[in-house]
Amino acid sequence: MAERFYTPAEANALLPSLRQALERIRDNQRALADDKSLAGVREKASHNGGGLPSRNLTQATQRLESDLKQLREWGIVLRDPSIGLIDFYGQRKGETVFLCWKLGEQRVEWWHPLNTGIAGRQKL
Repeated sequence: MAERFYTPAEANALLPSLRQALERIRDNQRALADDKSLAGVREKASHNGGGLPSRNLTQATQRLESDLKQLREWGIVLRDPSIGLIDFYGQRKGETVFLCWKLGEQRVEWWHPLNTGIAGRQKL
């Protein structure tokens, strides 16, 4: 998929939807990682399809995949789902850069070059 370029205003306009999606991604990843029944699911699945734990695991996986697909469709790069860190492609002084944002921040106020991570963030 080709990059979609955002202005800071366009990125900020998307934040309400992004917050919800990133919170669901974080929560579903935690739930999947913490699911102690995975071994039981595999055992049951080999006999009869897995039962309720398998269904819950499948639903969490489907929700996670749906939110990740939405981010890709928006052209947003997910950097760290545990803290909701994302990058939007943007332009600054004729150069392609990342507009950087994470859950808990009120608005997109940071950018960094493509070859640096969060450590290279600078104020817009």
